[in-house]
Amino acid sequence: MFIKRAIWSMLVALSCVIAPMAHGTDCQLKQYASLDLVTRPNGFLVVPVTIQGSPAGMLLNTAAAFSSVKASAAARLGLPLKPMPAGIKARAGENPINKIASASQFSIGRVEFKSADFVVMSDGSFDANQSDLPIVGILGMDVLGHFDIELDIANRKLNLFSQDHCPGQAVYWAESYDSAPIRFGELGDLYFPMELEGKKIETTLATGKTTTSLSTAVTRKLFNFDGNSADVEKETDSSGHTTSSYRAMKLSGEGIQIINAHIVLVDHARDDQCSLGSRAGAAAYEGCYGVHPLQLGLNVLSKLRLYIATKEKMLYFTANASPAQAASPVVNK
Repeated sequence: MFIKRAIWSMLVALSCVIAPMAHGTDCQLKQYASLDLVTRPNGFLVVPVTIQGSPAGMLLNTAAAFSSVKASAAARLGLPLKPMPAGIKARAGENPINKIASASQFSIGRVEFKSADFVVMSDGSFDANQSDLPIVGILGMDVLGHFDIELDIANRKLNLFSQDHCPGQAVYWAESYDSAPIRFGELGDLYFPMELEGKKIETTLATGKTTTSLSTAVTRKLFNFDGNSADVEKETDSSGHTTSSYRAMKLSGEGIQIINAHIVLVDHARDDQCSLGSRAGAAAYEGCYGVHPLQLGLNVLSKLRLYIATKEKMLYFTANASPAQAASPVVNK
């Protein structure tokens, strides 16, 4: 999602969180919810939620600053609509976003919200594949950022914890782990710098993408190639759409190193006001908010077990484990 020309700090309004499992102020982790993720045929992950009393699913996308609902779902659930604030221009791909839907009941597992606002996206912004749960929208960092987030994609598990714990006391499932500092943009979007072939690039955790992607604006400026270069891999699907990609020899960050990652090259729309610049020594977008050039997709993230400490602003991670090796947290109840 791109938001241009102005920063909207209160796009999604969430009331007080009711978290019945959290007590105490010691160093132990305090778990709010443990959810089994549903995998769609296209590989995307679905979080079970309840909205207006109806069970539903929302696509998990930690790269999204804001959560959203489909226009048809908003109508079916009877969600009241209001216009976007004046001066804000936003879109999802080529589709403009101009409405907000309000839910008076919304919950994720045992966590309940008294109210929540979501941007309304056209049904065309969503993949048509179906799952057992009706897919009503996308779950982003405006909701998830109220918690610490543990994500074990290999075992299809999402755990939500209190943000209040001692620094460095997050990884309960392994004796050793790696960590990296993370940052949050003006919209609450999560990002951190990674180094690709010796060049730093702003990066996000794109659980809403099956494959890692990189802007061709970056590859042209920093590496002198794009999707039309001779040594780039090309693949054409049944509809005639051609995808360009390449293999990154080395992708690394503080405490993390990925070898031979498959990266899809993406172009911006011609009317996109984003331009490539630099922030804190890393290639970054200017003129728009909530999007970053390098997006780590599920092909990379599924190899890791992640703990995002949102208040501490640290990312903890280990290699993933088999279901038999997966541990349970020590929790105050």
